Amino acid sequence: MNKLTLMLSLLAVSQLVWGQAADESDIEEIIVIGELSRSAVRSQIVRVETDIFNFYNARNGNEKLDIVCRKVALTGTRIPQRVCEPVFLTEARNREIRDFIYDFSGVAELQAPGDIKNETDEMNAVYAELIKHHPSFAEALLILEDLKARLEELRG
Repeated sequence: MNKLTLMLSLLAVSQLVWGQAADESDIEEIIVIGELSRSAVRSQIVRVETDIFNFYNARNGNEKLDIVCRKVALTGTRIPQRVCEPVFLTEARNREIRDFIYDFSGVAELQAPGDIKNETDEMNAVYAELIKHHPSFAEALLILEDLKARLEELRG
């Protein structure tokens, strides 16, 4: 299927992900990804990611596995960007930074948090189960992938 001509119904995706039935007052919104502008693609990515993360967070059974999004001004810029990551990763990074500052000896050696493998494996298992038991969740992930591909295409 050509990603540029892929038609998607975001209202339907939201309803499928949340298991809601559309009532007669709902109007289905059809969007052709290949016709979206860069800002429209970004907006749809946020919308679909939010649905995916909310669905996942409601079903993972562990608050540390929840994916939380926030606006962060990344290093080298003052413009805040949306960053989404699991709580356990944020906590591990904060521990690393705290330990680094406490133990600073004049040499900067920040490393990726090493104690996140179990949580990462658990998070991947939850995702696999959700994909297996909720086809609409898998569909939403595919739509997100197509939207991100379109954004890359617009950047190039």
